[in-house]
Amino acid sequence: MNLRLGRFGKQESACAVGLAALVSGVFSVNVGDTFARGNLCYAATAAGVLLSLLLLHLLDRAMVRLGARELADLLSGGLRFLALPLALGLVLSAVLPLFRFTLAMERYIYVEADYVPVVLYLLPVLFIMVLCGMECIARMGKLLLIPAALALALTLLLASPAFAVHHLFPLFSPGFPAFLEQTGSALLRFLAPGLALFAVGKGCQGRKNTLGGVDRGLLLGGAGAALLHLGLGLTFFGPDMASMTAPVYCMTMAARQERLGLRLDVLVLFLWVAAGLVAAAFYLYAAALLLCRTMGVEDLRPVGALLTLLCMGLVLLFNFDSDAVLSAVRHIYRRGYLLLALPALLLWGRSLLHRRRP
Repeated sequence: MNLRLGRFGKQESACAVGLAALVSGVFSVNVGDTFARGNLCYAATAAGVLLSLLLLHLLDRAMVRLGARELADLLSGGLRFLALPLALGLVLSAVLPLFRFTLAMERYIYVEADYVPVVLYLLPVLFIMVLCGMECIARMGKLLLIPAALALALTLLLASPAFAVHHLFPLFSPGFPAFLEQTGSALLRFLAPGLALFAVGKGCQGRKNTLGGVDRGLLLGGAGAALLHLGLGLTFFGPDMASMTAPVYCMTMAARQERLGLRLDVLVLFLWVAAGLVAAAFYLYAAALLLCRTMGVEDLRPVGALLTLLCMGLVLLFNFDSDAVLSAVRHIYRRGYLLLALPALLLWGRSLLHRRRP
């Protein structure tokens, strides 16, 4: 077998989940729909983290009842088909932040370049990390945790002169239904890191280590994402952000400090891009391993390569300015969490039936 799983510890597990949660929590947001009527994203992000933790703990209890060591062990018998929506949900979780990063680089950094070369610039890096395996990705996540924290701190520091509390008002202006909808869409951002770690659970050296990595990573990454969304709310009025391609990048330029003498906004963007590539590789590897485990494939490399190509193809497709593509992307942002939440709930329900069996 050549599944490239390896072994990694508690710190690597928590760092991989935390990095993925931070990147997805910030950059997998549909900017236009989320901020058009006001900013509730910081509150919905916190609620989404807590709800995701609840669902992931229910899934962990299902694994305990059925004696499973990782997510693929639950997908036996007639539930093998659930591997496909789960894998698709993980691939989409990799696509959404990469789509935002490439838009930001193409429109603000490589202004003379076309969108396609910028996307292809990222492809070799993803190939290398996915094919090197989970141990490499986990250790890269640990190495990039400090740069990601630095990017978060610099983003808030550069924007801090533009902070104003009145930008948050009127508080809760979109209303409770919008809050519930945004909390639901946040599940796609925060269920994905936990499910990805459950998918590679055998490499975590124990179920308790896996669950501990999920808890610590989601709480840290989710807290960072909520803090950054609060910073966005303090910097801009919600409706002003709706027309921005990359609000986080615009946030770093909201109060440019020329005395620094450096383009720190560019440095911060590329720190985010590096973290985003590791997070995307984590999702793609987990999706590939899940498919290999459930379908009996013994070599991960072809599956990982195909999912990487699918990911970059979708990043290219999402940029097409057509009604069909825009409508599909909008539905993914709003309802994509069902690809992850519904299979998790079905697996938990199956474990309840198993427990009641005489």
